[in-house]
Amino acid sequence: MGGRREKERSPETEREKKGSQMTAAQRMMAKMGWKEGQGLGKQEQGITTPLMAKKTDRRAGVIVNASDAKKPKSATFEGLPTRVIMLSNMVGPGEGNDELVDEVASECAKYGTVTRVLIFEITETNFFPSEEAVRIFIQFERSEEATKALIDLEGRFFGGRVVRACFYDEDRFGRNDLAPLPGEVPGF
Repeated sequence: MGGRREKERSPETEREKKGSQMTAAQRMMAKMGWKEGQGLGKQEQGITTPLMAKKTDRRAGVIVNASDAKKPKSATFEGLPTRVIMLSNMVGPGEGNDELVDEVASECAKYGTVTRVLIFEITETNFFPSEEAVRIFIQFERSEEATKALIDLEGRFFGGRVVRACFYDEDRFGRNDLAPLPGEVPGF
């Protein structure tokens, strides 16, 4: 009888075991010489963790560093999302101008259709914190676009400042009611 020989399976080596626990991105980086805890590049100056996709809503996502993806990015989600977001602490008093409006509109266009950008400056800075004195409002065509912008812009650095982003009431924005309400800014 012509017997069939079964191939014996050798036990997995430590390297194979470790390889099976790695993500696809980690395996790809390992093929290029990366080892866990080291950065890419000749002097190991590059990223130390792989990039991965992170969903921002049903049909969209962003590419993030794997270590950042595990910790959720903080964003102010008080109330329902609107088509308008407000940025604060982006610039100081006297620094808001037409050039900044154009720059903000251009940067925010990557999130969707920007319909309006306004800069509102509180002139009573003696009684108001300077990081809250300049408010930049961006209106998008859809609330999903505003949500993407808010998630990405919250906590971003601009000119050495940490930008704060939140949704803004569309009715107030439509009436050009841009000044803070009493108690809206802590301590004021």
